Amino acid sequence: MPLMTESGQLKPPAGWQSDTVAGGVDLRVASSGRKYIVVAAGVFSVLAGSRAISQWNSARPTPWLVVTTILAAFALWCAFGDEVWHLETNCLVHHVGIRRLGFSRRYQDAHLEIVQRFNKWGRPYYRLYATVNGKPSFLLERNEQELLQLARFISQYTGW
Repeated sequence: MPLMTESGQLKPPAGWQSDTVAGGVDLRVASSGRKYIVVAAGVFSVLAGSRAISQWNSARPTPWLVVTTILAAFALWCAFGDEVWHLETNCLVHHVGIRRLGFSRRYQDAHLEIVQRFNKWGRPYYRLYATVNGKPSFLLERNEQELLQLARFISQYTGW
């Protein structure tokens, strides 16, 4: 049974946070453990960078520069990147990026659809789609109960 707030509104599942903003609600995955990933990726990036510098005069610093760049980019993404689902009446905007930089996709006049599929070992997995004019667009993948609660939460604000 989904949890309700004192005002009778549905709450998002555990591990998710919702913030009321002008015109609707922003929904995102709670990122409490991200700082450890940022620190670990940052430390490994510095170590790889020092290895690249120590091999600068040799013929092979390039692999270490690539590893340094990838780790640094990953640390920056974990520190500043965000994925937000903005919900308002008849509208869901999915934004992935760093503040205003990034990619957004707007869905209007849609309906939500949960699809069950099976992996190559026969285990089920569940995906939530926003279907507009018969064309489904993938939103997210979670376990069945969490996805049902998220679909109810999204429906509460979009009316779908």
